[in-house]
Amino acid sequence: MSFARFASSPTVLLGAVVAILSTTITFVYAWNQEHSQDSNTSYAFQQETIIDSDEVSWPGVSWLLNLAEDKSNSVFYNDKIYSSAYEAFLESDPASNPVRNFNAFINSIFVSHYFAKLALENFGHLWGHYILCYFRNVIGAMIIYYGTAGVFHYHCYIHPRSKDIFSDRERPSNAIIWNQIQLAQSSIFLYVLLPVVTEYIVEEGYTKCYYNISDIGGWVPYISYTLLYFTLVEIAIYWMHRILHTNKTLYKYIHMMHHQYSKPETLTPWASIAFHPLDGMLQACPYVLCLPIVPCHYITHLIMFSSTAIWATYIHDSMDWNIDPIMGSKYHTIHHTHYVYNYGQIFTFCDSLWGTLRVPVGKTGVRKGPNKFRLLPAQQGLFGSGRGGKSA
Repeated sequence: MSFARFASSPTVLLGAVVAILSTTITFVYAWNQEHSQDSNTSYAFQQETIIDSDEVSWPGVSWLLNLAEDKSNSVFYNDKIYSSAYEAFLESDPASNPVRNFNAFINSIFVSHYFAKLALENFGHLWGHYILCYFRNVIGAMIIYYGTAGVFHYHCYIHPRSKDIFSDRERPSNAIIWNQIQLAQSSIFLYVLLPVVTEYIVEEGYTKCYYNISDIGGWVPYISYTLLYFTLVEIAIYWMHRILHTNKTLYKYIHMMHHQYSKPETLTPWASIAFHPLDGMLQACPYVLCLPIVPCHYITHLIMFSSTAIWATYIHDSMDWNIDPIMGSKYHTIHHTHYVYNYGQIFTFCDSLWGTLRVPVGKTGVRKGPNKFRLLPAQQGLFGSGRGGKSA
């Protein structure tokens, strides 16, 4: 069975419901276990094993000390007593790896200590940490997807202004929205593996990522390198997206699944990540591949990477909220209807430079009247004409 058929089958809905319920039950059970365990643990409580240093970058060690206050959190691992599983993940040295300290702190918010103990005992301090990162990413991705798409859904289809928006155009059907939700949900479980890989290579020192502004020499280098990193990512995403269209194999077996939504009335905020999971990984991988090349602040990278999900929601809503030279939803609607134009992610400069820019005019989704976009003179670009797609 193909991924598309699987994603649209009732099995996905059942699987998603089971996953959500089992996760919820696990957290509830773990919460009860944490607070019902006998405080007279068999292991000695050694708070002194935690480094309480002002030199530890944010979030510091206060969160570890808070966990250490509960003696039932102590664990015995590799012949050593730790005040918590998270201290074991950090090997009692949060200052040595501020990125891992940050990720462990975020994990402690999403994942109970009981579940962290299970991960430590069954997978060790290294892989147990990344397993927690995976579960955290699944939960975070679902919060971002359903939260962002839900807000856009309200403003596009429920808010009183929606009567004006769809007064002369077709409204997306509930069946289309449901299809997109099923496909997106089924993709999330694999798609979030990419940020786990990112966390691994950053924490293990395979990139030029840094954690503090002082590590790079101040704000001027930070801004300069951030702009360079963003520019390279933008260019790389443009070409990755374009290759997904020009390579027949990649398009047929991976990217075409997302392009089943080829009309304005089939584009909704819920289509943002309604794609083959490999499609999402390939289009987002420039955020990872550029890290070993250009220094980038880890939190800045994390914000950029996470914001792509919000941005994808916006450009798939098929509305008319656009500010040039931003590659807004009006531009991306043209991409879905004519396939070989407007490959860019956030800005239009790559499409303008390489001859694939189409500028929309008129109201999106209205079939009557003149063409919905025009061809800029600069469309010829510097390195190609961008021809080969459907005509305007």
